[in-house]
Amino acid sequence: MEKAQIQSLITNQVKIIYSLLSAFGLFIIAVLDLYEEKYHFAIIAAAFAFLLVVYATYLLVFKPEKESSYPEWGLVSLLLAFTLFGMQESEQVVHWVYFVPIYTFFLIPFRIACGALLVYSAIMGVMVLNQFPLETRWQILFTYGTCLAFSFMYALLNERNNAYLKKIINTDPNTQVYNEYQLNTDLNKELVRANRQGSQLFLISIAIPEQWNNLKVEELEKKLSMVSRGMRRVLREYDCCYRLDNNNFVILFPQVNKEAIDEQEKTLRNALKGNTKADQILTVNVVQALPEDDVNSLLRKVKGDKNAS
Repeated sequence: MEKAQIQSLITNQVKIIYSLLSAFGLFIIAVLDLYEEKYHFAIIAAAFAFLLVVYATYLLVFKPEKESSYPEWGLVSLLLAFTLFGMQESEQVVHWVYFVPIYTFFLIPFRIACGALLVYSAIMGVMVLNQFPLETRWQILFTYGTCLAFSFMYALLNERNNAYLKKIINTDPNTQVYNEYQLNTDLNKELVRANRQGSQLFLISIAIPEQWNNLKVEELEKKLSMVSRGMRRVLREYDCCYRLDNNNFVILFPQVNKEAIDEQEKTLRNALKGNTKADQILTVNVVQALPEDDVNSLLRKVKGDKNAS
């Protein structure tokens, strides 16, 4: 199993556990509301619990490799709408606002969640100040602010950990450059942008000699690390380099012209001359993305597939 698949599996497992625990908590709330004869609130709590169970079941059964944002956006939108409109009907609904930061930070991306909660908190705060008596409003706002602060700090730490984990997963540990999985992701984005903006997209491939693949693993990795250091010395801060599964390298150059890429190629060749016999055995080629190219056709080109157009 690839590292990216492991990350996706772990993410799904965390979502399943969190959704089921949340559903259990909402089920308890529904039972209490039913006991107090607040039937409409019991139905709403039970409905949210049911949706979470359905979502967890979907993740458990289908194990989607690509995340879909629609279920998460749907659950968050329902919760936000229920709390804002429900407070106008009954003061009992105000206690649901404490769930909002936790659900929002967990279910949708961090930056979007920050923006959404900023707008939501402003609207909710005005409603609480206008609707509730003085002795109650500050208690509600303080409790909500505490939930928001703890949720934000946890989400911030989780975002940084995920960024670090993503870097580990998508980076080759020996050469310290990105791997082919990350190249697929970046190429897809850059092709879309190049087609949309009408800009040029170039790649420079560095192919190692066939005899290197017959070396022992330790010796091969040493040579690849040597080549990687030579490349990284001349790369600009925003240039991205990748190690392919066949042990060759690719450098991605979006939004550059032919003159600039020719200069980069010369610089790269000169840098590789500092490696032992690298100027004699490494093959450096420039590949330009054409309008009809997709990720697969470009990968075939940089890998030297003779059938690639």
